Amino acid sequence: MSHIAITVAAGQGDLSAPMDGRFGRAEQFLIVDSETGEVLRALDNPAINDAHGAGTGAAALMKKEGIEAVVSGRFGPKAFTALTGLKIVTWIAPSGLTAAQALALFQQGQLERMQLQIIR
Repeated sequence: MSHIAITVAAGQGDLSAPMDGRFGRAEQFLIVDSETGEVLRALDNPAINDAHGAGTGAAALMKKEGIEAVVSGRFGPKAFTALTGLKIVTWIAPSGLTAAQALALFQQGQLERMQLQIIR
């Protein structure tokens, strides 16, 4: 079983929820079994209002929850570094999707994996 987190707007707690395009400041994370599509739980993001380090705080929550991959619209550099260091894979989903649509793209292998780019 593979547990992934999808960043979503708070409130619905199911796959019909609209994605939140931000990782560190996402309102909520849907924890989903990526094989069955079952929503295991919805977690409020305790780091959402942190003045600094929202992304690293959210990354620590992902580790605590045993998450193996995160699907979001974007990841800040500190969040990406923290997640990568924790061996959590980051996937980029287009804006305007529901959690169900993002999950379907993930299951079909159609999301882009975020990677560090070195500019010279």
